[in-house]
Order: sequence, then C-alpha cells, then structure tokens
Amino acid sequence: MGVRLFYLDEKNGKRNQLITVKELSEVLSVKESTLYQWAELGQIPSIKLNGSLRFDLSDVEKWIQSCKKPVISDYNPLIKLEARKGEKNK
Repeated sequence: MGVRLFYLDEKNGKRNQLITVKELSEVLSVKESTLYQWAELGQIPSIKLNGSLRFDLSDVEKWIQSCKKPVISDYNPLIKLEARKGEKNK
C-alpha cells in the first residue's frame, strides 16, 4: 500500500485524503487518461501537487453526487410496453 496524503481543510477543520490518478481510475472504472483529460478541462475537481495530479476524496464524492440525475417517480416502463403491444394488434 502506498503513502497516504492528507491535508487539513481550514474551513471545517477536517483532515481530507488525497488520492492518485491510478487509485481514482480504479474506483471509477475509467482510464487514467480520461481522468487527466477531465481534470485539464475542469470537469472533475483536482489538485496539482508538485507536478502530480491528485484528487481530494471528499470533493470527488461531492462531484459524484452532483452528477446524479433525479428519479422520475411517475415513470412506468410498462406503460410504454403496453402501448407498443396495442399498436401491433391494430
């Protein structure tokens, strides 16, 4: 296991963990090159530390939550299926 990097968040006084590109690519099941591209484009929160790209685990968790789409509670896939069956019977 590699060295763990932490830093103190001055806003909330919590100790936050920094993870590497390799670690995050394994967690998210995406290529490392994709993470570098997302970071360069500002699509994912990242930190450059002495030339190495790192990710604040708590920021990444918040970013993942922000990517969620809301559930449409009144959606019923069976209604579409029944409508299609009705069209075939005509």
